[in-house]
Amino acid sequence: MLKDYKMPFRNLYDTLSESAKKYPDKPAVIDDQETVSYRELLERADLLAALMKNRYSLQEQEQIGILMSNSANAVAVFYAAMKLGCIALMINTKFREQEILGYLNSMEARVLFCDERWESKALEPAKCLQIPAVIVERLHLEREAQDKTIRSVQNADDTAGIMHTSGTTGNPKGVMVTHKNILEAAYGYQEVQRLDHTAVTVLSVPLFHILGLSCVTTHFIYMGATIVLSAFYHVEDVLRKIKKYRATHFHSVPTIYLQIIESEYPEKDLSSLRTAVCGGAPISRENMDAFCRLAPNAVLHLAYGMTETAGSGTLSAVHKGALMAVPNVEMKVVDRMHRELPPGEVGELVFCGPCIARGRWRLPSLPDDHMYSGDVGYMDEEGHVYVIDRLKDIINRGGEKIFPKQVEEVILQYPGIHKAAVYAVSDRAYGEVAAAALIPEAGAVIDTEKLKAFLMERIAKYEVPVLYRIARGFPVTQNGKVRKQELRKQTEEGGY
Repeated sequence: MLKDYKMPFRNLYDTLSESAKKYPDKPAVIDDQETVSYRELLERADLLAALMKNRYSLQEQEQIGILMSNSANAVAVFYAAMKLGCIALMINTKFREQEILGYLNSMEARVLFCDERWESKALEPAKCLQIPAVIVERLHLEREAQDKTIRSVQNADDTAGIMHTSGTTGNPKGVMVTHKNILEAAYGYQEVQRLDHTAVTVLSVPLFHILGLSCVTTHFIYMGATIVLSAFYHVEDVLRKIKKYRATHFHSVPTIYLQIIESEYPEKDLSSLRTAVCGGAPISRENMDAFCRLAPNAVLHLAYGMTETAGSGTLSAVHKGALMAVPNVEMKVVDRMHRELPPGEVGELVFCGPCIARGRWRLPSLPDDHMYSGDVGYMDEEGHVYVIDRLKDIINRGGEKIFPKQVEEVILQYPGIHKAAVYAVSDRAYGEVAAAALIPEAGAVIDTEKLKAFLMERIAKYEVPVLYRIARGFPVTQNGKVRKQELRKQTEEGGY
C-alpha cells in the first residue's frame, strides 16, 4: 500500500510560507553574495509575484523562463512563479545563445527572468521571440510591485515546472512535473532520510536539474532547513562550504563524489555530514567505501529515480544498503507485454504512485501514475530493487544478452583503468558485439590483449569486448551519464 501523507499543501509556495511562519529568522538560503532568512525569502517571492502579476498580467499555467545561476534570487523567482500557479521553465545556463533561442521557441514563455551575467546571450533570443527579458539584479521590487495581496493558486495538479531529461538516447524531453509530484518527493525523502529543520545542505548541482530543484531545494524549503548554494560548481568550493557551514547533508551524483574523493584540497573535512545521498547514475562499491572513510559519521543512501518521478522513487533505507521504494512509491518489474513479473525475474522496472509526472511537453501522455523506466532489473522477495542496466544499452549478440554495466564492473578491477564504458557495435555475424572505451589512470598504459585475457577468466566468452579504444574522455549528458549511442557512432564511423 502506498503511504498517504495527508499533508495540507496544494502549492509549493505554501511550504515556503509555512516555514517562514515557523522559522522567520533562520537562514533559508546562503549563496555567494548573501544570507537570506525565511522571512526575507518569502517577502522577496511575494514582491516578485506581485511584479509578475501587475506588470505582465501572468495567469495560472502560463510559462516563465528562468535563466539563472544558483542563488537566493533564483529560488525567490521560482517560488513567485509557484504562487501564481505559473510554470517555471528551468533553462540550462550552459546553453549558448542559439540553444536558448531554440529552447524558448519550442516553449510558450511569456517572460524571461535572468541574471545580469547571462544578459548578453539572453536578450537577443528574447527580442527575437518578442518575450520581455527581466534582469533580476536591476529590479526595484518595493517600487514596482504595488499590489502584494495576491493569494497563492491552490491546485496541486498544476504543472509546477518543465524539467528536461538528460537524454542518453536522444533529444532531451520536457517533463511536466506538478506541485503534487514535487511535494510527494519531499514527503518520502524526508521520512527515509530522517531529516528535519535542523539540516544544512550544500548544493553541488544546478537548479535546472531535478536533483537540484526537487530532491534538495524544494525538499529543504518544505522542512524549513538551510540550503547553501554556489553560482558555479568547483569541488574545492563545495568542500570549503561543507566545512564552513558544518553541513549535515549532501546529495549529489557519482562524478562529484569521485571528485571529492580525489581532491587534494588541504582542509577537506566531512565530519559534520550525517546524511549523504548518491543518485543520478551508479556508483562503484570502491568509491562508496572511499567516501565513507572521509565522512565517517554519515549514513550513505543510494538513490534511483527519474526526472519523470520528480527525482523520487527508491532510496536505500540503511547505510550503503539495497534500494527500496520510498513509502509513497510502488515498484514493479514487467515483461515486454507489461505483465508483472514475480520476485527474482528480470524485466523492465516501473515506478508507480503520486510522484509520476503528468506528461512530457508536446509528446504523448504518460500512463496514469506509471513510469516505465527503460531500465532492466529485478526485485527480491523483500522488495529490494536491483538495477542491472539501461534497456537500450543491452547488447544482443546473436540472441545472447550482454549487460554492459556488469562487464564494466569487471574491467574496472584491472589495474590502471580509471573509467570504462561498454557499448554495442554492429557485427556481420552476430548483429551486435561488445566494444569497450577505456580511460587509463594518470601515467598508466593499458595492454588490451592482457586485459582481454583477464576478462576471459572472469566472464563468459561472449561477454568479452572484441574491440578496445583508449580515450581521454567520454561524451556525457548533463548528469554525467555516458552517451553510449555516441560512442557507437564514433566507433562505427571511424571503422574497426
